[in-house]
Amino acid sequence: MKSTGIYTSLAAMLVLSGAACSPWTSPQAGRNIYAQNCVSCHGDDGRGGAQVPDLTGIAARAGGTYPQRRVLDKLDGYARGAVIYTDVEMPNFGDLLTGRLTRVQTDQGLSRPFPEQIIALDAYLQSIQR
Repeated sequence: MKSTGIYTSLAAMLVLSGAACSPWTSPQAGRNIYAQNCVSCHGDDGRGGAQVPDLTGIAARAGGTYPQRRVLDKLDGYARGAVIYTDVEMPNFGDLLTGRLTRVQTDQGLSRPFPEQIIALDAYLQSIQR
């Protein structure tokens, strides 16, 4: 019985690690999504402006560690029109919800499915942290 659990865990890790290598969830794919959806407000370099947050400082504002789960939740929430974000002016990200879902490992060893385009955008945002 124990070995079945080990194989299940290994299979889950392979699926999750495959998401990190997928061309659909890569930082380059995210850069293209950023260019189509975010650049008009946050700028080419992601530094925003007077009324728009600097996306290159997400990790710095979180104490030096990129808060992936929080960013994914926020992007997914914007995309789904979450009520908690009604005071934030963001475009409708409905198109980012289309396509395949990929599981992302969250804290405490759990995983959660996200649209691949949101994962890619998150990967790009991670890559531009300073």
